[in-house]
Amino acid sequence: MHSVMYDILTRCPLFRGMDAGQIKQIITSDDVSITSYKKGDIIAKRDTAYSGLMILLQGSAAGTVSYPSGKLLHIDAIEAPELIAPAFLFGGYNRMPIDVVAESDVEILTLHRGYLFELMQENVLILSNFIDIISNRADVWSKKIYALSFMSLKEKLASYLLDHSSEENPVVPIPDIKEIAEYFAATRSALLTVIEGLEKKHIIRTDTANITILNRNALKDILK
Repeated sequence: MHSVMYDILTRCPLFRGMDAGQIKQIITSDDVSITSYKKGDIIAKRDTAYSGLMILLQGSAAGTVSYPSGKLLHIDAIEAPELIAPAFLFGGYNRMPIDVVAESDVEILTLHRGYLFELMQENVLILSNFIDIISNRADVWSKKIYALSFMSLKEKLASYLLDHSSEENPVVPIPDIKEIAEYFAATRSALLTVIEGLEKKHIIRTDTANITILNRNALKDILK
């Protein structure tokens, strides 16, 4: 592994609290594999066996659901150096819950499940970090379940847009409106009405493929 890789891993949640030298002592090129993907490549398919923890070293990826039409619904944004689906590495169902697609050119470092288990046995900091990661993911998904179950349609849309964007990248790719409406358990016409209302208030701007957030604070106010 190139030395820059160890510097990247110091920012990875799994190795939080460790410096590059400490990481280099426990992880060598013999212990991991590094794979490159081009933008648009499928990194992992839903329901495929997940036997090694994937860490995004470079670039960005997205957890997606594929529709029969071929369009993709983005469920989860993944930025380097985050972990990909860590909660599904152990337990009785070791399969990917969603498709993972490269949003840019990416590099993936993979730690085999058995080797990661050895690391956690030998290093309490890595074990603690992994438990924290799983707990934080569970909290995020519980909030998403709540959002889909109890929020109004406007609140669901505001939450979705905030989760899938940032101050630096305010553009959210949107597949077919009907598919998004189904994700929210709503009708297409009801979702369009909410979108049009937010446009009239200059909170968002839409085109044929994207929603651009013009006022993030206004979206946050909807969730208060």
